[in-house]
Amino acid sequence: MQRLALAVAVLLVFPAAAATATAAAEPVAVCGHTSAQPTLKQGATGPAVAEAQCELNLATKASRYTPIGADGSFGAATDARVRVFQRCAALSVDGQLGPNTWAALNSWAARPRKCATLGTAEAAQGVVCGLSTARPTLQSGSTGTDVKELQCRLNLAMEPGHYPPLTVDGNFGDGTRNRVIQFQHCVNASADGVAGPTTWAKVADWSGRNTYCTPPKPAGHPIDGVDTAKYQHPGGAPINWGAVKASGVEFATVKATRGLTTTDEYLATDLPAARNAGLAVAPYHFYTGTAAGTGGAQADRFIAAVRATGYTGNRAGDLPPVFDLERMDDGSGRCPPYATVADTKAWLDKVRTAFGRTPIIYTQKSFLDACMSATTAFAAYPMQLADYRQSITQPPLPAGSKTWLMWQYTDAAIPDGIPAPATGDVFNGTQADLDQLANR
Repeated sequence: MQRLALAVAVLLVFPAAAATATAAAEPVAVCGHTSAQPTLKQGATGPAVAEAQCELNLATKASRYTPIGADGSFGAATDARVRVFQRCAALSVDGQLGPNTWAALNSWAARPRKCATLGTAEAAQGVVCGLSTARPTLQSGSTGTDVKELQCRLNLAMEPGHYPPLTVDGNFGDGTRNRVIQFQHCVNASADGVAGPTTWAKVADWSGRNTYCTPPKPAGHPIDGVDTAKYQHPGGAPINWGAVKASGVEFATVKATRGLTTTDEYLATDLPAARNAGLAVAPYHFYTGTAAGTGGAQADRFIAAVRATGYTGNRAGDLPPVFDLERMDDGSGRCPPYATVADTKAWLDKVRTAFGRTPIIYTQKSFLDACMSATTAFAAYPMQLADYRQSITQPPLPAGSKTWLMWQYTDAAIPDGIPAPATGDVFNGTQADLDQLANR
């Protein structure tokens, strides 16, 4: 879970300081109008205003602000949205687009993120990118301003944590075609990768109002979960667990320890806070397997760390501990060199004895096949299985396993309250089943 979370945490960065510090590396003309960025205020007109309006839409829609009209005229609505953005980015709030606001806006438009305060739905806008009003049929090989309009509207229609924004360059290449297909799946249209009248109508609608295309959840599994670690706290931003619960998430696995030396810096706050918010909560340990015979010692560290938070495994809301058994998290994708069945069982046995709960194993069939010779030694353990393919209806089961307990189906879940993408799960059972597992 640690490696997967790290890969997506960079998509959304929360604090304004980070946005400002990296602004020099950010693209300008994110929407494709103009790279000129003069100081703008009410009464200004022209392409730079249209660029600003379009970028404001990209920067604030992730926070549920309905897009404003990108008409090139800096009126009251634009002034209000500039002020919203300045508050989001912790800038001086004056309603003017000066150098600091432009720099932050470029960053937020290129990598949309959530504001601390969310907006509410308002009337849909018809002109949100301001590049073209024509809607010709477009397909691979098309070029020009109409393609820019399509790319910009796709960026506004697709949830940015799951679908990183396209570059608005006017070239209908493979990336744009794939994004069209993804959008067509979202709106139940024929997924041919061609932007014809039906696709244009849908993308114009979705880009102009407070809605997003998100990847479909696995069918038949309505109970949602989320996995968190320090990567969900960019710049020290807190998780609002009450908002996470209110968004429909029912359970969470929270990073506790890694190997022999690391305790997650947010364990002490996140584990109790998630439980107090009403979620069913499990702490998890990332097993390193980089030295022989360390499973028992890793278990000792985990046990001490989670007990210090008040976790017993047997209070109302406590899910069983989770053992994260996957490839190395150093970017190599290698099998842990000293990961063995015996060492894994040393951890599992110690933790089961300490808490009186059979641990859940987080893993993948492909990992156990490649790194542990397709062992059946863990077939009796409940499984949290990771597989992000949208083409499957169930995660592949490890050898000997008959079912799965949790399916980590995405690496880009962004429920309300979490300032950076997290891995998301569904539960294989009813709410009553989850409550029983969580001692409720």
